[in-house]
Amino acid sequence: MMRRQLSIILLCMLWTALSVNGQKVLQTGNSYSTCVIPIPLRTIVQKGTFEINKHTKIYADAEALPAADFFAKILRISTGFELPVTSGKRPNKGIYFIRENMVDDLGKEGYHLNISPNRMIVSAPYPAGLLYGAQTLRQLLPTPVESTEQVRGIDWKIQCMEITDTPRFAWRGYMQDVSRTFYSVDVIKKYIDVMSLYKMNVLHLHLTDDQGWRVEIKKYPKLTSPLTTVFAPVHKQPAERNGFYTQEQIKDLVKYATERNIMIVPEIDIPGHSWATLLVHPELGVNNNHQPACVFPFLDSWGYWGTQFTPNTLDPTKENVYQFLDDIFTEIAELFPGDYIHFGGDEVRHTTWEAEPHILQFIQDHHLQNSTGLQNYFVGRICQIIKSKGKKPIGWNDILQDPDQLTKETAIMSWLGGGAILKAAQNGFYTVATPTSPMYLDITQADRNDGTMCDLAYSCINKLNLIYNYDPLVGLEKNQEQYVLGIQANMWTAVPQNVKDMNVQNFPRLLALAENAWSAKENKNYKNFEQRLEKNYVRLDELKIDYYHKGGYISGTWQPEMLSDEYSPLEWDVTPKVYANGRIIVGFFYTSGKHFMDIRKVELLENDQVVSTDEHIGLADKFRGTHKTKTFLYNLTLDQYKPGVKYTLRAEVKGNGGTDSFGNFTFNLSPYQPFTVVEPRSK
Repeated sequence: MMRRQLSIILLCMLWTALSVNGQKVLQTGNSYSTCVIPIPLRTIVQKGTFEINKHTKIYADAEALPAADFFAKILRISTGFELPVTSGKRPNKGIYFIRENMVDDLGKEGYHLNISPNRMIVSAPYPAGLLYGAQTLRQLLPTPVESTEQVRGIDWKIQCMEITDTPRFAWRGYMQDVSRTFYSVDVIKKYIDVMSLYKMNVLHLHLTDDQGWRVEIKKYPKLTSPLTTVFAPVHKQPAERNGFYTQEQIKDLVKYATERNIMIVPEIDIPGHSWATLLVHPELGVNNNHQPACVFPFLDSWGYWGTQFTPNTLDPTKENVYQFLDDIFTEIAELFPGDYIHFGGDEVRHTTWEAEPHILQFIQDHHLQNSTGLQNYFVGRICQIIKSKGKKPIGWNDILQDPDQLTKETAIMSWLGGGAILKAAQNGFYTVATPTSPMYLDITQADRNDGTMCDLAYSCINKLNLIYNYDPLVGLEKNQEQYVLGIQANMWTAVPQNVKDMNVQNFPRLLALAENAWSAKENKNYKNFEQRLEKNYVRLDELKIDYYHKGGYISGTWQPEMLSDEYSPLEWDVTPKVYANGRIIVGFFYTSGKHFMDIRKVELLENDQVVSTDEHIGLADKFRGTHKTKTFLYNLTLDQYKPGVKYTLRAEVKGNGGTDSFGNFTFNLSPYQPFTVVEPRSK
């Protein structure tokens, strides 16, 4: 590992540069690199280095103290240096954080770095810029700076240079679905940390959906009862996937995010995706369908309803629904100080409404053309409620059915492609570009068999380069570009439920999104980005964050000569894939041949002794979607990991009507404790 780090550090210090007045000018848009992601607007490399050692002190203006303290706290852990932070008179040596007006128009998030052999100066007109200057310094240091314990034998040096930097887009977002799978405060804080490191500034929390209500509402305590927050036992979901955030936890998260220049945007998804709400407040529904009387994982929706969509929604004709939502948004507005409240508005099944006589009568009485007009009516009233709380409403682009009926303060989150972005901009609505292709990170990232836990029902493949090169302004007139707030990536946790699986889906693609949203268009260069990723892979290792690598979790294959017409055992050595206590998902993926493969039992062996078993009938076939049970997935556990022993996977299989079958199997161990250890990489 140390040899890899050293080679990357040397690579990052080999500047190929142009000479301008005796200085080296880093052409950030070409082949030159600082190893920083996102790549800065302008960098001038100079001779020499600045070294941080036990004598180094940090000085800060009063308004710059938070950024200085943030930087010092990170460095103290890994370096072991005291690094005292003081204000007042500044000597000629040290690290300085200064809030001041700049000659350049850097906006609220821009910053300037001046690194010389004797001192480093971080200056910015606003606190956010000072924080981002600190994050850039952090990336310029050797990657062991991310260690959670002191690291000895490291020269904590930074190349002398000047950096001037400011973002391209104001909205650089990531959506975390915490309804379909709940995640602890610690997991969310880890994501906030990494987002801030890479200069992302919006965390969109999808707090409610059919799979659970995840935020405490004091006026309606039943919303967070076990009925709405705990998956039914029959589904055997791990305990940590259940739960909700108390209001005190939300306040803590908001404070934590604000300190890192991240706005949390809460989403209460209405009027569809409201199954959890209707379980405890059935009087708000459009009909009397409340079966099953529980919340359950997304993939089980087809088994209950025959579709992924709930057969009941909030009733847009009932006044008590609007009073209920007014009360909800009152508390949400008090909890989240950011500008926006997201109200969803997507995937409302109008056939559910059209089947109800009282709905049809309401449409007639209010002179609405049809159920789409009723949706516009609902959206209009919700936008007014949110505005009355001093917030800006934002919803998925499904709400933009009738632009003339929608208040202009409403922002549009465009997930249905470039046409949705264009429609919003043409009608004067601010929009966030978050198209399914390429910004949904629960979609495969290499090919249909890339070895990851993802929803393969999507038709697109969201490759790293597509995310990096995506431009939300394509197809817009110049006067329409102003309406694009920025870019956002989304993580829907229907299939990648384990934290490790989510990380593998998100990284490194989230870094490509970060650079796309921050860096000037003329500075972007994908080949150069790939080179800088090498150092950042090491940084992710230090941060204990798993990321995608070629082949994903693929751990072996089968071919015709390995199969017979009767069940017989196949074995694979999986020792390199076993490294901690955790949950294991084994998947059998047919890839070609005339026949599929039957499976009936899968076992994990430790030195030839069975330690975990999943026995059920499975079929490795062409199916990759979500509307049927994935019988080809097997679940195992390991509770007493023993380093140095041999681990074997054994499966009882046979050809299905013949043995002409080819495929691969995935073996994915997810540690019980996230962010403590990463899967060892193949040598």
